[in-house]
Amino acid sequence: MGRISRDAALCYGCRTCQLVCSFHLTGCFWPEESSIQVSRRPQTGVVRWSIDERCDGCVSEQECLCVAHCAYGALKTVDAGSAEEADRE
Repeated sequence: MGRISRDAALCYGCRTCQLVCSFHLTGCFWPEESSIQVSRRPQTGVVRWSIDERCDGCVSEQECLCVAHCAYGALKTVDAGSAEEADRE
C-alpha cells in the first residue's frame, strides 16, 4: 500500500478529503471520525493537514477516495519506499 502525499501549494482546505474518508470509515459523513483532519487558519490562510493510523488506503476501493475526489489535485498516492515527503509545505 502506498501513502498519501499532499502538495500544500495546491490545497485550499475544502475538507472534501475529510468527508469522503469519514464516509469510507463510518458509512456516513462524519468529519470528526475521519482519519484525515484539515484545519485552515482564517487569519493567514495556512492549511494544516494530518492523517492518522486509521487510514487503510481505501483497501476496498480501486483508488484512495481522498485522492480521487480532491478537486484541486493536491493529493496523490506515492510508494511507501519513495523519498517524496508525505506533506510538502
